Amino acid sequence: MREQSLDEFESIFEQASIPVLEIEPVTLARVAVVLKNDALDASVCRLAAHLKTRFGSEVQVHYPDTLSKDSVAATTTVTDFAAAPAAFRSTAELVGQVSIGRSQLVLMPEPEDEAGRVVSVDALVEGTSPPILLVRSEIDEPASVFSRVLHSLTGSFQQTQNFSHSFTLVEDAGQVLLLHVVSEAEVADVRDAMRVSPEVDTEEGEKLVEKLSHHGERFLKGVVAAAREAPYDASYRLAVGDIVETVRTELEAGGYSVLVVGHHVEGHSHISADDYQLMHTVRDIPVLAL
Repeated sequence: MREQSLDEFESIFEQASIPVLEIEPVTLARVAVVLKNDALDASVCRLAAHLKTRFGSEVQVHYPDTLSKDSVAATTTVTDFAAAPAAFRSTAELVGQVSIGRSQLVLMPEPEDEAGRVVSVDALVEGTSPPILLVRSEIDEPASVFSRVLHSLTGSFQQTQNFSHSFTLVEDAGQVLLLHVVSEAEVADVRDAMRVSPEVDTEEGEKLVEKLSHHGERFLKGVVAAAREAPYDASYRLAVGDIVETVRTELEAGGYSVLVVGHHVEGHSHISADDYQLMHTVRDIPVLAL
């Protein structure tokens, strides 16, 4: 009886220690589309049309000045975008256009053929405030893109605005998994540092690693709790291992429709080395770089 009471007390204490968070939704009033004269242009336009219907977004089309206006018009007529298309001569000019237009999301095809890419992904992600959704395969059903979201957490994931796009874009009755992978190398560094310190013995060093993991889990519980009234399912998982390999294994096993990587620091996008690798190599589903 006493053990049961202790277990109940620990459960109540654990619930009380979960931080109370509020994830602010993104309005998505303005969405930008970047065309590249590629077969994937039609896919990003269909996706933009879906977001326009779903969120009432104004869609701004951007295209390289090597494309004719007639070609752009032929690609976008099916979506009935109101804003006039804007031509750009360089990635830097596109960055300026997106900034001036105050877009809250950028949709961009990323062809496998390097010659057809036109825009530098790295410069666009680093130079603009809104997240960039990279489309590398045909999209026939736009609503399915945000049906099952895998949000890979690295870096300063405690900034709640980093969850806003995932929670806003996921479809009703969809799913979001927050996957926080702790690098084995980082854990080993902490353990080694604790073991060589004369003030901390091996057992205490192991406990510190456990406490760090517990703190991360407690925060993720708060994020999931913030979405408990939402019309979709939000969950989290903590893992220790190689970040890229762990995310890839989860992608293969989970049937996800979009991968979210990166985070914002003081309004600017930050992509870690592991996020960078995932951003450039995942091709079978869209990748949203925050």
